[in-house]
Amino acid sequence: MHDITPYAFRFSANNPVPLPGPVPAHLPPDAELIATLVPRSGQGPLARIYTGRTSGRPFWIHSAPDDRPLCSVTPAGPDAYDVHAADGTPLARVTRRPGRLLPWPRRIRWTARPAGSHPEITGRAGTWYAWLLYVVTAPAWLLWVLCATVYSFFDGSPDDFTFGRPARTRWHAPGTGTVLDYRGVSRTYRHDPRGLDVRVAYALAALRSYIN
Repeated sequence: MHDITPYAFRFSANNPVPLPGPVPAHLPPDAELIATLVPRSGQGPLARIYTGRTSGRPFWIHSAPDDRPLCSVTPAGPDAYDVHAADGTPLARVTRRPGRLLPWPRRIRWTARPAGSHPEITGRAGTWYAWLLYVVTAPAWLLWVLCATVYSFFDGSPDDFTFGRPARTRWHAPGTGTVLDYRGVSRTYRHDPRGLDVRVAYALAALRSYIN
């Protein structure tokens, strides 16, 4: 576990840090390493994330480098996931409310409801001012994308000219500051352990990265 000092980490899915040995024996035979969480400093990984090809595709999150189990994440219904400690104790239920444009716009919302009397933690994808800028500038960059795509067709370039939606997500509870902050530009999470259990923070990072 970490101390109470806020720290930053990145979610690495394309190039997970290789395992020093086989997949932990207590995991299912089809379990595989799919991602690692690494500190922004680039030093050794903080945690490893495994999943299986079995029904439900749960996540198992282990600390690194000792590969000690931290928690598991399992589906609990449509857009709902339960986070349990290594001993099976419930930690939180995470839900995702999809975004939409009509009948009125709303952003994707992630909510973590910790077990016990702790207040729920909510984060919405994209800040309001980022979405405003995204909509206002849409005609200009759509035209640029169209022109660049046509040019790449004749030039033979396979470049991807698409633009991503605003992604910054700040999780906070009523009356508290930000406890987990995902910055889309740098693809970095900043976590404050004083307001959010590290296991729930890692579960949110894994879910946001794979389901968002």
